[in-house]
Amino acid sequence: MRHLPNSLENRLREVRKGGLIEVYERVDLKAWTGLGVGGHGDLLIRCSTASAVQQALDLLASHGTMWFTIGAGSRIVAPDRGLRVPLLNLTGELGRWKVEKNGITAGGGAKLAQVCTAAARAGLSGLEGLAGSPGSVGGVLASVARRRPDRLSQMVEWIEHVRAGGEIIRIETMRDLDGVRRELDSDRLVISGARFRTSGKKSGWATGGIDPLRRAVVRHRSRTADRVFHDPAEGTALEHLESAGCGGLRVGGASVAEWSSNAIVTTRVCTASDVVRLVWKARDRVRDHSGVELEPRLWLVDEQGKRMDE
Repeated sequence: MRHLPNSLENRLREVRKGGLIEVYERVDLKAWTGLGVGGHGDLLIRCSTASAVQQALDLLASHGTMWFTIGAGSRIVAPDRGLRVPLLNLTGELGRWKVEKNGITAGGGAKLAQVCTAAARAGLSGLEGLAGSPGSVGGVLASVARRRPDRLSQMVEWIEHVRAGGEIIRIETMRDLDGVRRELDSDRLVISGARFRTSGKKSGWATGGIDPLRRAVVRHRSRTADRVFHDPAEGTALEHLESAGCGGLRVGGASVAEWSSNAIVTTRVCTASDVVRLVWKARDRVRDHSGVELEPRLWLVDEQGKRMDE
């Protein structure tokens, strides 16, 4: 395991014998990101329970090693040279969900698109608009927590998170996340689960109108990133991108999607560098046109998992 202390390597080999933690070396990041770009990750640690996550975090923290959380279909744009920092992934019970009366409970590793689709098919309304969203429940909620509340945060009944050296904590509303935002920014905790509040009103998709849902899911099975930029304080990101003439922009194997100026589609020959350059090109065009500074929802990171601003 490159770039890791020998003592940490030995401890990782020991803990994976318990069965709740799996350890893999040299993972292809293309298979773990929605846009299918990036090099290799040196080390991937997969945890199937919240207690396993806590064990992994304690182990990494005890050796002074930072980590980076990654989910299947992630919005992360990993560099072409790969990621040197250990990667944490939630699987097993943390990747499942349960439809309940007026809500749905999901693990932090569950794919948000599948959770929303399951709710709609069960006749629960409120999450339909997120059925095509890439990324995991935990990853999306962590991104939302770093910004002002939006539609998704208003539907969260509670979330649970795990941190190194601490216990599993449940937070009842997204508004209570103010105190942990600094730790979210530094990846010192992991969101392990959440419950979404839905309406008992029958979803239109569950009564024959399933085509919009199916189209959203099929669209996101391709190498696509929807809603690339957060909406600014005034107007929507889509409106600003269209006004600035970002439709049709292309850099290498990455291009703005035909069906939305706030989405990116990649080809099999696309590199992470192509995606990064396209994101900055669209952002700069909007800034020059209207003076609005759009913030990417994609996570553009360097080899140590640190977010890049330029």
